Amino acid sequence: MEFVASIFENVFRPLKDFFAKTYGYVASSEYYMEALEDEMNELKSKRDDVRRMVDAAERQGLEATSQVKWWLESIDKLEEQVALIKADYEARDRLQVDQAAGIRVTYRLSKKADETMEEARNLKERTFAKVADELVQVRFEEMPTVPVVGMGPILEQLKACLGDNEVGIIGIFGMAGVGKTALLNKFNNEYLVGAEGINVAIYIEVTRNYDLSKIQKIIGDRLGLSWEKKGPKERAVVLYKVLSKMNFVIIFDDLWEPINLRMLGIPVPKQQSKSKIVLSTRIEDVCDRMDVRRKIKFDCLPWEHAWELFQEKVGDALAHPNPEIRRQAESVAMKCGGLPLALITVGRALASKRTTKEWKHAITVLKIAPWQLLGMENDLLVPLKHSYDCLPNDKLRLCLLYCSLFPEDFSIFKEWIIGYCIGEGFIDDLYTEMDEIYNKGHDLLGDLKTASLLESEDEEHIKMHPMVRAMALWIASDSGTKETKWLVRAGIGLKEALGAEKWNDAERISFMRNNIFELYEQPRCPSLKTLMLQSNPALQKICDGFFQYMPTLRVLDLSHTSINELPSGLGALGQLQYLDLYNTNIKVLPSELGELVNLRFLLLSHMPLETIPNGVMCRLTLLQVLYMDLSYGDWKVGTSGNGVDFQELESLRRLKAFDATMQTPAALQQLAQSPRLAGSTRNLLIKTAAGLKTLELPSSDLWKNMTKLKRIWVVTCADLEEVVINGPDVRPENDLNTLTNTIIRGYNTVPDEEQSVLPDLESIILQGLQKAKIMYKGGCLQQLSSLFIWYCPGLEHLISCANDESEEPLVIIEAFPKLKELYLHGLPRFKSFSTGRYLLCFPSLVSLKVIECPKLKTLELSAKDLLEIHGTNEWWNTLEWEDDTEVKERFMPLFRPLR
Repeated sequence: MEFVASIFENVFRPLKDFFAKTYGYVASSEYYMEALEDEMNELKSKRDDVRRMVDAAERQGLEATSQVKWWLESIDKLEEQVALIKADYEARDRLQVDQAAGIRVTYRLSKKADETMEEARNLKERTFAKVADELVQVRFEEMPTVPVVGMGPILEQLKACLGDNEVGIIGIFGMAGVGKTALLNKFNNEYLVGAEGINVAIYIEVTRNYDLSKIQKIIGDRLGLSWEKKGPKERAVVLYKVLSKMNFVIIFDDLWEPINLRMLGIPVPKQQSKSKIVLSTRIEDVCDRMDVRRKIKFDCLPWEHAWELFQEKVGDALAHPNPEIRRQAESVAMKCGGLPLALITVGRALASKRTTKEWKHAITVLKIAPWQLLGMENDLLVPLKHSYDCLPNDKLRLCLLYCSLFPEDFSIFKEWIIGYCIGEGFIDDLYTEMDEIYNKGHDLLGDLKTASLLESEDEEHIKMHPMVRAMALWIASDSGTKETKWLVRAGIGLKEALGAEKWNDAERISFMRNNIFELYEQPRCPSLKTLMLQSNPALQKICDGFFQYMPTLRVLDLSHTSINELPSGLGALGQLQYLDLYNTNIKVLPSELGELVNLRFLLLSHMPLETIPNGVMCRLTLLQVLYMDLSYGDWKVGTSGNGVDFQELESLRRLKAFDATMQTPAALQQLAQSPRLAGSTRNLLIKTAAGLKTLELPSSDLWKNMTKLKRIWVVTCADLEEVVINGPDVRPENDLNTLTNTIIRGYNTVPDEEQSVLPDLESIILQGLQKAKIMYKGGCLQQLSSLFIWYCPGLEHLISCANDESEEPLVIIEAFPKLKELYLHGLPRFKSFSTGRYLLCFPSLVSLKVIECPKLKTLELSAKDLLEIHGTNEWWNTLEWEDDTEVKERFMPLFRPLR
């Protein structure tokens, strides 16, 4: 019996249970589906509770434990399985229940639901002692570094910023290849790794098209965070919570545009915080747009460090060089402009050179086609080109390329570049005023400077780094494949221009600042747009027909040459828009000039121009800029003058900028009465002007239309007796008025209705005036910044007062409130700055220069901002101080002897 019972228990009962369960799966399938759904609802409720606890912990800077992460992921997977089971169960309704396939499907789905329900029940019963732990962070990581030279001062600045709790965001900007990345790697390794008080330091190299999520992942990985299923906003919240509780340093290297710290989840360091954000960029504007508190400009290396780096890279070739090779090597190193990447690249390229001729050839290559040097393209020019490519528009790119037409290391006058670019069409003339057009040009140059592609010399000049220039010429020559497309041989000592066959494919040519003495061939240049021949002082002759085959030429610069006539065939330049003949020896303009009907810029200043054919000027109807100071001035007005009728000037209706020479009072008066011409006049030279006895400033009707006049130059007017400063005498309301027995006249006294007269006048030059004296009748010249008086033998006082009978013990005159520079030269009778009890006050004067004024024995003037007094030792030693120790002690340190 026991044997039978055992068989029944071990064989028949399991079979019975199996068949019962199998039948149950088929007959009670709906029960299994409903039970599974109930079990899953309970599990999801618990999952949601745990997830809320995890979210709360993460907001506190904690991270879910590995078990909790696995549990939540398992539920997500189980939820997907349940959804598939339900979908298959609903699909089985399309089969007949009594069909075999339908029974098999029902059985399989019910069985799977039963197994899944058991799995859900097991997950539901899991409990956790804690749902989150502290983060496991990588506090510091050393970065790969290379030996660096000359970075000590900037590293010290960074270190100082690290300890300055007032500085939260630090910006380092500089051109490509200067070593910003190497600097930050060294800073990270030497100052951040293991630094006390810093919880974490994170270095991130940001690409041009950075990905927000990737940056968040880099930071999250370093902080020990994981968030595969969180979006950027959720990650930002977590990062912000975690970082806000830390003292962190985050380094963003090679930024090309501002990065949104808020969207990343990085808190901006507050005052008194040890946290820092350090960024490096080529574009200074990025620093400003990220509210950088401390900007550090990373300049190229000074010579001693540059030479040290260059020697290191050249190696044995300079270990024991002969003196000539050393001189050539120094020349090569100088051409690198202190740029570390250039010094390294060029140094390596020349490491195998052993002879003087090889080094001389390297210098020639660097002058003409630097991309031909081994490694230059890939290692230097391509990285530099990224800055060019990143410029926002083609106008900026063309403007930059245009700067490469000037010689290496040349100080470029901004208005030259702007004028050329307007002539070429890079800068449009949508603005009505020429000043506005030029301001647009200055803005473009400012953008290039901000992008570290140009360097600022001063307010009026820019420079181009030699390697940026090399990059620009490489780009202009289609990456070196068309070397004569931009034919630039500026400032290299040429005595003859390149042969005419070299000009054929050129679009721009610059032979400026050479020693070319003749142009005797007729080149054919169907695509030439710009030809720069200026500053060839020996150039006297250009052959006839030279310009015959340049149909697209738009810019022609012949300034600072010795040519005395323009060649025939000039009229073929039908597209010419810019013609510069400044400081040439041309006395007669050809009639063909009138055929240049598209001309917009005509520069004729500082030349001995005597004849302009009638009917030429009036044909230049598109002319916008006409400069003729220290040039032609014999304009015919009525019976006065013998030259071109003044009406030809008045016919230039588009003229916006005019520099004029006037030789008769009638012409001067006609200019003043022409609103268009007077309104466009910037610089005025009054020369000879027989019969002109008085010149009144600023209240005379002569000046009321000259609202843009910046300079008045009065020269060799033999009849001129008085230059009168005449304006309303309204006393200013300031503290000086309260001084006992003191009257102040002039400063800020001009009422609003008078300020429109000469509002921009900055400079006055009085030269060779035999009789003239300066009379003061009240008012002031508000904007005057420089006053030059040369060889005026009749002048005894800088200012003579019309009413010199004042009974007050002291009258202070502020006729020149913004004057910064006063230059007195060749005044044999000059003995004082003012007369009687008047005292001239110069509240803005910085520089005083006195030459050949032997009778000036005292410096009776008030000048609180004076920084320098230039003169000879002989004159200075004869000054009389009248026991005024205070004045002597004030002026003595300012003296600068002339040699």
